[in-house]
Amino acid sequence: MRNQEVATIFRDIASILEIRGENPFRIRAYEKAALNIESLTGDIAAIAERKELEKIPGVGKDLAGKIEEILNTGTCSHLEELKKEIPAGLIEMLAVPGLGPKTAKLFYDKLKIASVDELEEMARSHKLHGLPGIKEKTEENILKGIELLRQGRERSLLGTILPLVNEIKERLKKLPEVKQISEAGSVRRKKETIRDIDILVISSDYQKVMEVFTTMPVAGDILAKGPTKSSIRTRQGIQVDLRVVEPESFGAALCYFTGSKAHNIRIREMGVKLGLKINEYGVFRGEKKIG
Repeated sequence: MRNQEVATIFRDIASILEIRGENPFRIRAYEKAALNIESLTGDIAAIAERKELEKIPGVGKDLAGKIEEILNTGTCSHLEELKKEIPAGLIEMLAVPGLGPKTAKLFYDKLKIASVDELEEMARSHKLHGLPGIKEKTEENILKGIELLRQGRERSLLGTILPLVNEIKERLKKLPEVKQISEAGSVRRKKETIRDIDILVISSDYQKVMEVFTTMPVAGDILAKGPTKSSIRTRQGIQVDLRVVEPESFGAALCYFTGSKAHNIRIREMGVKLGLKINEYGVFRGEKKIG
């Protein structure tokens, strides 16, 4: 489901418009649309396919067009143009929990603070205190928000990650070259928080799968691209690793890349006691693959 991605972009637009002092009604239109999109029970991509975007409360022809653009490209040209008109660090600062656009603009206008690092430095040295509406408690809350932001970049809640995993899997499943696909790692183990995503695929065309994977709308940066493994960083900052494996090794690879490091070490130790070698390719007795 792309709902959260679209809602986030609309909220970013609303925040930049507020920083610029734009029409409040225009700002609220984006905020209202973002809220209603988050509240949808169905996938917004499916709604778009049915040509029913304008049935979403708060979404007219203009916003429906922007949603179509986001779904097709992964971004919105209007947002990208707006970003050019304010310091890049201000966008980053808006991600700090509890820090609104008006306060971020105040810090920039009065103290030229244009990054989270600068904000943290000023808050720790109590240089924010004394600005209109800013008290010592405000500085404490800002520091707590920065800490939460950095923790969130390291790990994300499973519930936030699963829609992204499902979206990637659904896109790859549509390829006739993909014979089997599954998530692995901490997502498959259903850990409460996730650092990165692992996906395994059986495919008859490695190159085609890697090309589609690295050019998906969710892809922000390509970290690595090879014949059997590629890695991307999504626009939300999550690393996703895709591996293409042989059909006879799929089960072993799924176990290996799903298990924790400690689990895999223990499995190998048990195998050694039985005279076996166990890895992501299978179970071997000497050079002979037996499982």
